[in-house]
Amino acid sequence: MPENKFHFEKLTPIDNVDMNVYENAIDFIFKNKDIKNVAITGAYSSGKSSVLASYKKKHQELQFMHISLAHFESPDQDKIEESDQEKKDEHGQDKIDESALETKILNQLIHQIPSDKIPQTNFRIKKKLDKKHIKHIKYTVIFFLVAIIYFIRFDTWKNYVNNLPDNCSKYILMITTHPYALMADGILIIILLSSFIGWLIGIQKTRNILHKVNLQGNEIEICAENDESYFDKYLNEVLYLFENTDTDVIVFEDIDRYNAQIIFERLREINTLANLQLEKDNKVLRFFYLLRDDIYNSKDRTKFFDYIIPIVPVIDSSNSFQQFITHFEKSGIYEQLDESFLQGLSLYIDDMRLLKNIYNEFVIYFNRLNTTELDCNKMLAVITYKNIFPRDFADLQLNRGFVYTLFNQKDEICDDERNKIEKNIEEIQKKISSSKNEYLTSTHDLNLLFAAKYLKNYSWPTNDDNVFTEFIKDHLSGNNKDNYLSRTQILKENLNVDIDELNQEIQNLKQKVIELKNKPLHEIITRDNIDKIFSITSENEIGIVTDFKDIKSNEYFDLLKYLIRNGYIDETYADYMTYFYENSLSRIDKIFLRSVTDKKTKGYLYHLENPKKVISRLRLVDFDQEEILNFDLLTFLLNNQDNDNYLNRLLNHLKCSKNFDFVGSCFDITTKLPEYVKKLNIVWPDLFNELLPKDNFSESQIHKYSIYSIYYSDDDALALINKDNCLRDYISNKRDYLAIEEPDIDKLIHGFKLLKVSFVGFDYDTINKDLFNEVYNNSLYVINSENIQLIQKKILNVTNDDDIIHKNYSLITSHPDSALTQYINQNINEYINVVMEMCNDKIYDDENVVIDLLNNDDLTLEHKQSYISVLETIITNISEIEDNTLWTTLLNNDKVQYSESNLMDCFNTLGLTDNVISYINRCNINLDFSKSEYDDSKEKLFKNITTCNDIEDSKYKQILLSLGFKYNNSLCVDISDDKITILIDTKIIQMTEDNLKFIRLNYHKQLFHFIHVNIEEYIEIMTDSLLEQEELLEILDWDISDEQKIKLLELTDSEISIINKNYSVAVALYILKNNHDDSDLPKLLSSYEDWDDSIKDIISNYAAKDIESIIDNPSDVSKKLIINLFHSNKITRDDKIDLFISLMPSLNIECIKGLLELLGLKNYLRIFESHSRPRFTINDKNEKLLQALKENNLIVDYCENPRMKGYYKIIKKKSPN
Repeated sequence: MPENKFHFEKLTPIDNVDMNVYENAIDFIFKNKDIKNVAITGAYSSGKSSVLASYKKKHQELQFMHISLAHFESPDQDKIEESDQEKKDEHGQDKIDESALETKILNQLIHQIPSDKIPQTNFRIKKKLDKKHIKHIKYTVIFFLVAIIYFIRFDTWKNYVNNLPDNCSKYILMITTHPYALMADGILIIILLSSFIGWLIGIQKTRNILHKVNLQGNEIEICAENDESYFDKYLNEVLYLFENTDTDVIVFEDIDRYNAQIIFERLREINTLANLQLEKDNKVLRFFYLLRDDIYNSKDRTKFFDYIIPIVPVIDSSNSFQQFITHFEKSGIYEQLDESFLQGLSLYIDDMRLLKNIYNEFVIYFNRLNTTELDCNKMLAVITYKNIFPRDFADLQLNRGFVYTLFNQKDEICDDERNKIEKNIEEIQKKISSSKNEYLTSTHDLNLLFAAKYLKNYSWPTNDDNVFTEFIKDHLSGNNKDNYLSRTQILKENLNVDIDELNQEIQNLKQKVIELKNKPLHEIITRDNIDKIFSITSENEIGIVTDFKDIKSNEYFDLLKYLIRNGYIDETYADYMTYFYENSLSRIDKIFLRSVTDKKTKGYLYHLENPKKVISRLRLVDFDQEEILNFDLLTFLLNNQDNDNYLNRLLNHLKCSKNFDFVGSCFDITTKLPEYVKKLNIVWPDLFNELLPKDNFSESQIHKYSIYSIYYSDDDALALINKDNCLRDYISNKRDYLAIEEPDIDKLIHGFKLLKVSFVGFDYDTINKDLFNEVYNNSLYVINSENIQLIQKKILNVTNDDDIIHKNYSLITSHPDSALTQYINQNINEYINVVMEMCNDKIYDDENVVIDLLNNDDLTLEHKQSYISVLETIITNISEIEDNTLWTTLLNNDKVQYSESNLMDCFNTLGLTDNVISYINRCNINLDFSKSEYDDSKEKLFKNITTCNDIEDSKYKQILLSLGFKYNNSLCVDISDDKITILIDTKIIQMTEDNLKFIRLNYHKQLFHFIHVNIEEYIEIMTDSLLEQEELLEILDWDISDEQKIKLLELTDSEISIINKNYSVAVALYILKNNHDDSDLPKLLSSYEDWDDSIKDIISNYAAKDIESIIDNPSDVSKKLIINLFHSNKITRDDKIDLFISLMPSLNIECIKGLLELLGLKNYLRIFESHSRPRFTINDKNEKLLQALKENNLIVDYCENPRMKGYYKIIKKKSPN
């Protein structure tokens, strides 16, 4: 035989296993005669048979007999599953006919024992029949049939013979017509029939062929069913066979596949009985059972078997990867396979035979199909699938089965994914719509809107937005509240909504929809949908549903899922199943042509293997239908100008159908963009204008389209594309437009100028810097904050951000020759608008730059004023600003230095206007006009400021003092009180008789202040005719010298009260002596003791003179003054007694006694003595005193004493016991 150049692996057990401990374990069995039933356990394909084969090879002195009872699942098992349910036991396992199993064992046993060693057995092996024996049976049957016919048709035969012509033959045949001949025939029939029945009974007895016979509806049971075990029934025969096997070990393989526990019990029984007989010959027959580990539970295993040898699997999912490597390296094709794929595959392969067979089949397929340079990983995947699901593999070749259904239903799977994407698109569109429809920009505005509309009768807490929001929620109800909450949510979302980003997201999702249909299945499978995808079912034309339970319940179903979801089995599976012929259309291209014919689109991304052949099978009219749209087809047409008519037809179809999806997607797919754009713009020049408003292209697609349009369109074509300036506006507004790899700068700049592009902004990190520099040099950008800052930083190398924001024009003028400076000066008004936006309301330009800018005739007045409003730079000399109409704006914005010269210039030019006054009031610098050169204007300024009430008081005072002028007369009556006060305080208004009268007349409130400030001058000019009492009384309360006050008092003789005054003693004495006010006397009498001694004397004199008033009302007179009056010699004794009587109600006994004694009325003291009886002469004085005592309850009564004429009798009060 020629040497095999391919390496294959056999599937049978190997005999070169490393025995190691296994050999010792088996040796131990043969050393112990009592070990007869041995289990060698391990998973299927773990190497049990190989271990035993290797042991046999090393120990050929031992005789082994193998009985294999392989049992395999039917490939059509699922089809008969329901009908065979009754054949299942209570555990769902197949019911096993033990007799049949025992028969299998005996059959294999009989066929392995030479017949000459078991001559006494009744079991015979069928041999080839002897020809003589066959002829004997044949002739016997014929003879029996003839005898039957002869017996039945005897009369007919007799007539036939009698009618024969007379001859020798007739006479011979006449013997058969004799009645004895018929009798003999009958006896013969009985003998033959009896023999047949006996033979039949023998067969029935041994083989039980006939069970019942049904005769005319009556059922006769010939031989009842016997459930007796075959081993039990023929026990002697079975033992005879086992005893004469002449072997040491009988190996039972795969017996565990039947799940029949009873067979082990019977075999153990057979082993026991057989060994009892063999003991006579000193022999031992051992049974080896090759079993899986779970055949018995732990107790039963050790009870049943005498010895158990576990086999460590030679392969499982943990080491099958190394086995793959070993086998594929032997064939030299390991390098063709992806190691990661083999690692993944090995996780599921745990059967050595399966692994070897996969390898063998792969070698064959690889060498037969590899002429088309197929993916070896996919080929191995298909071979693996073929081995684990052979029936489904066969169905796949007939376009049916699980895998076929899975790929055939990919469109339905895509529909589910597409629905999800489209739903997502709808949600984004709703979000965009809500954002556009919501015109409010803050929660506060929304709160105000709803409060104004629905809560007019409430007081709104508008100071705190959170409180306001809760207030709205608490007071709204029903639909109004729902509407409010909905709009609140929209507003919150709008804060994070970027409509451009959302539109781009929609375009990306639409692109996903396009790509989805042509995605391979494994790219569609995700963690979320994998279970749903692999739970597919199939329904045929008559409605029968196949659920592929046999596939899904298979232990290798996860392996199939792994192969499919990782793309090892994909839509190209057919290429790995059959041959490929070079000159034929591929299956993929045929499917596309059929889709065109059937008008069932395959999607734009459907890959064509040979577009040229496809076009050769198409008609020109086919290019007018939707199904023709395919990127591979378009790319081929663009690459081959010979097919211009097809290309134009296809592009016209795109134009008529407005198929923006296909047109846009081409920009991402085709490699022939220049040809595509050029042709497209010729056929469809309005495309750019039509696609922009509808958001039909992604940003990258539009970007490419515009670039290639500029590159490959002439000026006229570019003008047509730029309908309604759509192209110009798009380029100008796209910030990252210049992000172009290897741009044709000259063409782009030419196109930009032609389109009048002006870039709104730049995404500097992404754009092409050389292209940007050219855009800058050609001033193809909008003057705005962003662009100016970018150019200053990146082109002019300005690093100070604060200067860019606040001193921008100063920076620009510092580069007078730059393109930016020239561009700005040509568009100065536009630039100022930008500066106003970017400066944060503060500009610190250099003063000379500010003056130049404000004196720039090209800059409008409005822009100058706006510039001044945010200017922080101070103008040192306002006269340098040529346009004095700007002076007011500069003053109002505090942009003029506060100085004497600037104030005089403003006053001389503008007058003392409100703006100048406001300018004065805002400045905190003291001016000094003493050195000012404006002497002619200073007095005019003085007079104007004096009468200006709007100047702040401090400024008013400081400027007037600095100007140094005084007022002796001719004051203005329009000066405010505050300003008059200032003029008084600064003595700008001099104390003159005229000024005093003017103040008295016009500014009475400031009169006393005017006098106080000028008191000395006031006293000097004062005369008795000029002095006014009101002024004098006010001055007397002032803190000035007594001499000054007395000088003024000397000019008047009017009464002046000193009560409640803080006059000095000297002033009070002078007033009491010269200007006494009689109305002061009661207060002086009551406050006597509070006064100075010199004043007390004067008060005592006034009291003595007015004693009668004191007697009438003594309670308001100071007690000290009353006592002084009792001691005074300026009043009479009678007045003193009257004063005493007036005071008596307010005096106690002791005081009364004291005054009586002081007045020399000691006799009256006896009234208060208990045993005294005083006598009092009847006269007016005593009557007044006694009556006073009676009225004050000091005596009971008094009357004329009847016993003593001319005297009063006193009735005293009884003293208490």
